[in-house]
Amino acid sequence: METSYDQIAYSGYAYPRTHPDRLATVAYLHGMAPAPIEHCRVLELGCGEGANLIPMALQLPESEFCGIDRAASPIEKGCRQIQQLGLANIRLEHGDLMEFLPADASFDYIIAHGLYSWVSPAAQEKILQIVQNSLAPQGVAYISYNALPGWHLSMMLREMMQYYVRDLDSPVQEMERARSLVEFLAGAQIESDAWGTLLRQEWERMSRRAPWAVFHDELAEFNTPLYFHEFIARAERHRLQFLSEAGYGILSPMEGHFVDTQLRNLHPRVRESLNELGEDFVAREQYLDFLKGRRFRQTLLCHKSIPVDRNTRLDSVMNLLVASNAQPSTPLSTTGLESPVQFCGPNESSITTAHPLIKATLICLCEKWPLPLPFAAVWEMAHAKLSDLGSAVPYDTPEDRTALARTLLLCYGAGVLDLHSWAPRLALEPGDQPACSPLARLQAREGNEVTTLCHQTVRLRGSLEKKLIQLLDGTRDRFTILQDLEQMILSGEATENGEPAKDVSTIRIKLHSELDGQLNRLARLGLLMADKRPTSDVQRQKQ
Repeated sequence: METSYDQIAYSGYAYPRTHPDRLATVAYLHGMAPAPIEHCRVLELGCGEGANLIPMALQLPESEFCGIDRAASPIEKGCRQIQQLGLANIRLEHGDLMEFLPADASFDYIIAHGLYSWVSPAAQEKILQIVQNSLAPQGVAYISYNALPGWHLSMMLREMMQYYVRDLDSPVQEMERARSLVEFLAGAQIESDAWGTLLRQEWERMSRRAPWAVFHDELAEFNTPLYFHEFIARAERHRLQFLSEAGYGILSPMEGHFVDTQLRNLHPRVRESLNELGEDFVAREQYLDFLKGRRFRQTLLCHKSIPVDRNTRLDSVMNLLVASNAQPSTPLSTTGLESPVQFCGPNESSITTAHPLIKATLICLCEKWPLPLPFAAVWEMAHAKLSDLGSAVPYDTPEDRTALARTLLLCYGAGVLDLHSWAPRLALEPGDQPACSPLARLQAREGNEVTTLCHQTVRLRGSLEKKLIQLLDGTRDRFTILQDLEQMILSGEATENGEPAKDVSTIRIKLHSELDGQLNRLARLGLLMADKRPTSDVQRQKQ
């Protein structure tokens, strides 16, 4: 049967928090022994065209990946891409979730992103049954869903939009008219009261989303948000337990105390009240949702029989890899070595520190971005940086090492840096014959967005960058790349700022002067491949 996803395509993306590396890292920090992701089995329910699963399979050739989706068209598209890439470790299957049978072997990681809230109650139950029956003993399941209380307003608008398009039979018309209603409601008041302000805020959120996303999310047959405690109660009926959020922690547990990492705007007495909840982690998370009006969750589950260590040990952090692109607000060369400096990460995350070792560490990580580095290497580089900055204090005691691990964990909880169990094949320098991943080259031929080796989606800057990526197959040196780009521009195959090129000499000079900068940008985005696969992972660190 044709589904709405066959009628209106839902563009797939890579979701970093679903990656086995993220799931393994969180599990390891909670005392589990997750399967090494270089040799694991991954199942994705509702995989669509495989945009999330295919990049994993490309990066992890000795692991196995399976995806299932009820919509035929996305599966066909994904299978064509798998064939073009020559991948033998992944299969996408067109099938009904309700007919899914347990595999002969269990899966180490199970992913259900953007699925649970959008299926029937019976299918929701089936998802948890699959996790219960198919998850390996030390496995981790990722399930995302719309959360209450934050989704209450969106539910009201969903009901209004459904009423407005109730007589339409065309999905395209529904998609267009539903958004127009919200825009109309948001601009109805001359001076907004509280209700009008809420409508304006909701329209601002919705206007940033693609029409097809609104169609499939807000206008779907099923869209069932639920409270966190309700979801966990359902999971527990299947002998599953709450492990963590995929974002690690709103509050990061450390040495028996919960340290605030994201809720900086809350009064200290609120944090004290949360700490008083003790070992009731479900209640703590639920009250946090009440406080923040949370509208979406990415919850990790494991088997009920697995002991979960809620007090993260700092030696666990020392056995992981670290990566950060947090930028200092002020260059260290212009400040005193012990002056406070703010480091700003993604999504408005930040940390302010005056500690020379912490500042040197974050500077070193930024210089090596996006490559994840072992804790020992970070320790050595930070001390070399301190020496370059003229530090008279060595900061090399066991207490300093522990303090650094503690700060890295806090920064991870705050979103300033990432911890990893595995490092992708990244090139920090373009090299003589730079190479982009075959997936990025394929995506650049078909659209304007590509998936990086860090499992993130980036938008390309015009046709010239698209053509450059397609040329980076590892066989061309810079001279050949420049020649091919020049011919593409002169033939009209590629344009500069959307305009056909006319002056050949100007083109040649511009390309020569900008090529290194373009290649370095691609390296910083995590699009250039290294020649050899690094072996640094949790298992190697523990040896």
